[in-house]
Amino acid sequence: MRKSYKLCMMLLLFGFLCMLPNAIHAADKKKEQEFDFNSNKTVTVSEDKSYAQTEKYTWLKYKAAADGYLTVEVLDPDGAYENAKGYLALYNSSKTSLLSSSSIFYNTANREKSIWYKFTFGMLKGQEYFIRVRSENAVGLTRSFTKVKDVSGPTRIKAAKLKKNKLRTGLIPAGVTNTDWYMIELTKKQNLRLYYSAKTNGSFKLSFYMGAKRIASRNIYQTAEQQKLVLRLKKTSGKQSGMNPGKYYIKIERANSTSSGFYKIKWN
Repeated sequence: MRKSYKLCMMLLLFGFLCMLPNAIHAADKKKEQEFDFNSNKTVTVSEDKSYAQTEKYTWLKYKAAADGYLTVEVLDPDGAYENAKGYLALYNSSKTSLLSSSSIFYNTANREKSIWYKFTFGMLKGQEYFIRVRSENAVGLTRSFTKVKDVSGPTRIKAAKLKKNKLRTGLIPAGVTNTDWYMIELTKKQNLRLYYSAKTNGSFKLSFYMGAKRIASRNIYQTAEQQKLVLRLKKTSGKQSGMNPGKYYIKIERANSTSSGFYKIKWN
């Protein structure tokens, strides 16, 4: 009887010790800084609260009021003695699913020539997101949100017509597998010039179709200015000529699971 009692107590003690690390981990998580990015347009992580000092992340909670994109800009706080450096990452509402690269590098040095201080995330109305900040020193973060009305079609059959010289803005939301389709109708033989720009973490993939046949594609990365893609037909002789009259399709999608943001596109 006494042996059974001792065995029971040992098993209970073992179970308690196994649970202890998880309890400590949960307690540590509660000590991480968290800010409401809706209520606070600008947030400052002090030097003593940085990841480099505490080995704890700072979390920024944001709930999108509409379909659109969130722009996060990194700043040097007042009194900072060095440029802010660190890493960002976007997570879902429970902080369990990574929706971007795990280490989006930021650095406020040479802001006039650098792109490493401003970042864009595509978001859906009513969804809550968390931005994880792994700061190497003091940093300020400010945000703005832009609503996007995406009129693209979900499939090639339901592609939205893209009129000549009509600029369209499209949204690629984080954590969502979707495709944007547009249809272009040429009434005469011509070179087809596509113009596009994008703000994205990760990259998008743009594909061009003649009917169901893909005839061109390229990856779209964050652009500082508008880019141009000229499409022509190549004859068997090797010479090139304009595209024949008819219907053509553009498909825009995420190049990988960590991409989100927005793009602008038009043609002539």
